[in-house]
Amino acid sequence: MTAAASLRCPKCRYDLTGLSESRCPECGTAFDPAALARQQSIRRPRWWIALIAVLVCAYGPFATWIPFQDHAVWWKLWPILPGFFFGALLHPREPLEFIVMGAATVLILSGAWYLAARRWWALALVSALLLLWASFNALGAYSAMRM
Repeated sequence: MTAAASLRCPKCRYDLTGLSESRCPECGTAFDPAALARQQSIRRPRWWIALIAVLVCAYGPFATWIPFQDHAVWWKLWPILPGFFFGALLHPREPLEFIVMGAATVLILSGAWYLAARRWWALALVSALLLLWASFNALGAYSAMRM
């Protein structure tokens, strides 16, 4: 199968195979076949690869010290730990602290996953930034635990 055989209209997704002119017969959008072939040949990371990378980077730094803790509370907090920093800002208000940590975790993970699944370079950049953020969070959580 050639690159031209798999071309689709960028507006309506009509199959442009075998057309003699550079205009979509379905919606009338003009296109450049060479540019469209280049654009459609750029591969995106698979969604599950991006998801695994985001989860490993978000939870990896916490995995370096939580298994060695005696406090059972850290195992209960494990799902919302990526949002620890935002919850720690509201420390005196305990129920609100956990809600903020959970909401921040959902926003961080879903945003990182969305961005990481766009392009391979975005996956690498998001993974590096998320690993840095999670390391900062893990250090803060470990310091809070030691107090």
